[in-house]
Amino acid sequence: MRQECPGYRDEWDLVFRDQTDKTIKRSRKTKIKSADQGLPTPARGLSPDPDEIGVNYFLRNFVSGQSSSRGCLNYIPSVYREDGEHPTLVASMAAVGLVALANSTRQPDLANLARAKYTEAIRNVNVALTSPVESVKDSTLMSVISLGVFEHVSEHKAWVRHVQGAAAIVVARGKDQFTSTATILMFNQVRADLVLACVHNEIPFPEDMIELQEEAAKHIDASGAFWRAGTLGVRCADLLMRVRANTEQIHLPEYLEEATMMEREFQNHAMLLATQEPYTITQSAGGVPKLIYNGRVDLYKDAWAIRVWNNLRNLRMIVCEIMLYLLNKILATDLTLTSAVRQSLKLKFQMAMQTLSMLGDDILATIPQALEFLSSASNTPSVDLSFHGSVSGGYILTWCLYMVGKCPATKAETRKWIIQRLQDFGRNMGISIALRLVDDIIMIDQFAD
Repeated sequence: MRQECPGYRDEWDLVFRDQTDKTIKRSRKTKIKSADQGLPTPARGLSPDPDEIGVNYFLRNFVSGQSSSRGCLNYIPSVYREDGEHPTLVASMAAVGLVALANSTRQPDLANLARAKYTEAIRNVNVALTSPVESVKDSTLMSVISLGVFEHVSEHKAWVRHVQGAAAIVVARGKDQFTSTATILMFNQVRADLVLACVHNEIPFPEDMIELQEEAAKHIDASGAFWRAGTLGVRCADLLMRVRANTEQIHLPEYLEEATMMEREFQNHAMLLATQEPYTITQSAGGVPKLIYNGRVDLYKDAWAIRVWNNLRNLRMIVCEIMLYLLNKILATDLTLTSAVRQSLKLKFQMAMQTLSMLGDDILATIPQALEFLSSASNTPSVDLSFHGSVSGGYILTWCLYMVGKCPATKAETRKWIIQRLQDFGRNMGISIALRLVDDIIMIDQFAD
């Protein structure tokens, strides 16, 4: 039986850093870099122990990727090099690596080790949160982020709590935390996860995180595609909350105008991202229907690029669905609309549906590469059927497929295909959250029939 997550101490129990602690120097240890990826590797003993197995698998699959230079968590190496022997960080990374390996190889013994490491990491994090120094270390924040990945891969039950715990630590670190690229990227990770948690749990995005976002923007190029996607995500979550709270159905045209302007910003942002992270669209009459939908396979630089693009698409889909909701409400309730205005609103509705359909196709075309079924990154990729799929790929795709599956613009046959893929993620990769989310899509599919 799976152990319950004991949880973190309450946010208000976090010990905030005293200014005098800035003078305390962290001990730094030199890490060995691997020859092929430039990643630090755990020190090897005479035989591999669970920590070594788990951390190596974690780094290989979530940080560097099977065949790319940037995995979906590509900011970890700098944190690991600085504090890679910290027991909390080791335990959390080992837990994720072991559960991913257990799921992909179907080894119950490894799953038991992963749960033990998870419990150890939770215990270590709670101890760290009592220390003014340890509570604000990069390694502590990275540990909590990793534990969120563990919940994402193994069980969704405590994922939101881990995200909120990571956000509390980010707030505790204060405005002085943005001293390196790694700290900015970790903030981005927490912000993106928090947007997702807010959207799907109908909770407002915290004001203190918005204040930190404004501070972080002073330390980076705020015009970059990756950063702008995050700020748009926060605004998207805020708009969704306000629309949901508008139970009296007032100010609908104003909300529609705001959503329309935001959609235009997303269009412009997509054009910017296309220059910074370009990808190639390929189409084949053949292919494997189980892996490739409608013969389309898009090729990206690496897993990180796929994650950034799909995150943008998810947010844009949310905005388009907000527009559909508002348009339906206005058309159904405003009896003063002229024929011309009504026709214009119907045209907006059709355009939003077309955008949703396009975004869904774009997301589905990322599946083969994200799951690392492609044996090459050439313009004529081949599919390696001997491979069972990347757990980290399933991690970055699950919410994306959920968004497409529940989308009103998704066709019935496409929705059924997505249901099968999410069930594969849950049953073959052990990504339990996929089985939870697919139930919603199955219900939508049943009503559609």
